[in-house]
Amino acid sequence: MSGNAEGELLDLQTSIPEDQTPGRYSKGGESNADYVYVQTARVTDLTVNNLDDNGDIISDVDGSSISTDDADQMEVVVDYNFDKAELLEVVVEDEDGSDITNQVLQDGETDTIDDSGESVLIDLSDSDAGEYTITAQGSENLDFGEAVETTTVELTTDNDVGLELSDDTATRGDNVQYTVTGGTDGEYHLVVIEESEFRDNLDKTNAKNIFRNVDDTNAVGYEDGEFAWAEVEMDGTTAVGSIETQYLDDSSIDIDVYESYTAGDDRTAEITDIVNGDAMSEDDVSLDVETGDITIESPDGTYVVGSEIDVNGTATGSDEVAIFARDNSDWELVAENINVDSDDTFEEEDITLSNTDYEGSDVFSLPGTYRFGVIDQSDADEVRKEANVDEGDFYTIGTSDFNQGTSTSSSLRVVEGDLTAEFVTINGEISQDVDGDIDVNGAARGEDEVIIAFVDERGRTSAMAASVDSDDYTFDEEDISLGDLSQGTVSAHVLSDGRDESWGNGEIEDMVNWFNTRDSSLSGEQIRSQLADKTVDESASDDRMVTETFRYTDASTTIESVYPKGNEADGVNPVSDDGTIVVEGTTNLQPNDNTITVEALDENDESKEINSTDEWDTDGQWTVEVSTENIDVGSYTIESDDGETTDRADIEIVDEIDNGDDDNQDSDDNQDSDDNQDSDDNQDSDDNQDSDDNQDSDDNQDSDDNQDSDDNQDSDDNQDSDDNQDSDEDDSTPGFGVGVALVALLGAALVALRRDN
Repeated sequence: MSGNAEGELLDLQTSIPEDQTPGRYSKGGESNADYVYVQTARVTDLTVNNLDDNGDIISDVDGSSISTDDADQMEVVVDYNFDKAELLEVVVEDEDGSDITNQVLQDGETDTIDDSGESVLIDLSDSDAGEYTITAQGSENLDFGEAVETTTVELTTDNDVGLELSDDTATRGDNVQYTVTGGTDGEYHLVVIEESEFRDNLDKTNAKNIFRNVDDTNAVGYEDGEFAWAEVEMDGTTAVGSIETQYLDDSSIDIDVYESYTAGDDRTAEITDIVNGDAMSEDDVSLDVETGDITIESPDGTYVVGSEIDVNGTATGSDEVAIFARDNSDWELVAENINVDSDDTFEEEDITLSNTDYEGSDVFSLPGTYRFGVIDQSDADEVRKEANVDEGDFYTIGTSDFNQGTSTSSSLRVVEGDLTAEFVTINGEISQDVDGDIDVNGAARGEDEVIIAFVDERGRTSAMAASVDSDDYTFDEEDISLGDLSQGTVSAHVLSDGRDESWGNGEIEDMVNWFNTRDSSLSGEQIRSQLADKTVDESASDDRMVTETFRYTDASTTIESVYPKGNEADGVNPVSDDGTIVVEGTTNLQPNDNTITVEALDENDESKEINSTDEWDTDGQWTVEVSTENIDVGSYTIESDDGETTDRADIEIVDEIDNGDDDNQDSDDNQDSDDNQDSDDNQDSDDNQDSDDNQDSDDNQDSDDNQDSDDNQDSDDNQDSDDNQDSDEDDSTPGFGVGVALVALLGAALVALRRDN
């Protein structure tokens, strides 16, 4: 014993069991003894062939189908490995499971095969349509496991050929799948739609496209004046094809499938038989075709004359759409052949509705409220053909025809364009020696271009064209060179030519060239007058112009104010040594491109602190803060430098700022008897505050009290260094001592006046 059978016994006195392990068995298990091989019985191949009259194979049909007309010559071929053990038997069963082998054997044939590769001939031509099962197996004991093989053959008749649709209803423009059923593998059928089912005035070149050349379709075509057809080849018992419904009428459409033929060369004869009425329809179905639906998403209500927009929306069931405009009468063509994508959306980008290749765009060239319409291109073509208008030429559609087609419309308000512009200057100026250029931005609805121009007082000019963004109608030009313009007042202009796309009466064709070729003897005022006369002031002109003026001059940066942070003030003011210096000024330089540096310089022009800024608004107002951290009390110079010009302001850095309210109201400083009211300081109690002096008429008016040199002007009282300049609190800030004295005098006078009253 060897192989998988090693160790097992084989009893040759009985039938070998079905589960006997395959292998080599020997007497006594000895390798040199007599032996036998046990192997698995199996059918290795089962084929059913369709034969011609000469017995040659046409095709194999096992697992497939064959018509009764072709089933008279069939052979069942079997390959197997047990021909030495027993015969192989072929069994044929019908759909009910009945054994009909003897009934379908050809004359002289038996149902057994004694050698592998041989065959049994059968004839199913008289059998009913249906599925037949053919089995090959051992004729005696080998009728189990791999010794049995089965296949099926579908027997068909022309009476079984049918036609099915994937959908019974479709929106015109949809593709509808159809299936021919019950056919015979390899045979052909014609599927037909009569011309009466076509949509009106269908171009005959499109009639052949009603059937799509897809799936099992072999060919498509159109029989002039009769029908559109598709030739399908059966794959097994079915064949699949597709119909393009956009060319069909919006009604119930009849579709027919005709009898089979076996070769493509017979198609012409089959078509002729159908035309002559000699062929019969094997089956027919109806397809209900409905009109599609169109929606408009853009434009959404308003259109600016001359502007480029995107027209878009949805169009179910359409391959193409056309745009129309209506004022008071018929619909007029604006644009056509706009493709509809597979997701049923359409879009025509950057279209100028007021200026297309068709006269209908004239409707949208004047302000007013009109109807904007979109229609299926096929419906529009029907009207065009009825009117005998060549493709590509302008035509109109009546309201009734427009509404009957797949269409939609909306109200569209058409408005004039407008023009806004702003030139970016700094404090109304442009510095010639530093910047020398200018920015401008604005909006020009309805325009694709504007003209930007400059005129100085001497009549020198500069001009250029600028593009307008088609999405938001804006323009933005930066760093426009002012070229050779003279210093002084310059007028800046932005012009658009309006919806008629011409300047004034049309005399000026190139506005940039007009500016650049002005007579050098003309003044700026004369050129500006000519410009207005030939554009915006011209009779019936729709030109637009925005004008601004600015000073074209030298660079300038000046200091306007210096004050301590938190105490804003005009002019130059002292700052305490523990505060922050705020420097404000004006400039005509462009921010970001330029930097203003501020330094605090000592008496030797040595820099003590420095800071800078490159940020300010178009009013030219700049601010820089300088720390006093490294600055001692004393006199300093604040200097601004923009790289081109400088400016200076002298400033005092002091120990303390006298803010008035703190000096007069603080009990410790101004009202304390030891400081401001002490007889030894500024106002001797015997003179100004003593009840005998200040409230007595003899005291306030007596020369001995208020004017006596010993009291108010005595060096020991007012100028003594021990009293006024050498006190612990340093009351007298430079520039503030006189003010404090005046306040004190006024206070004393008011007290005296009240006492007199």
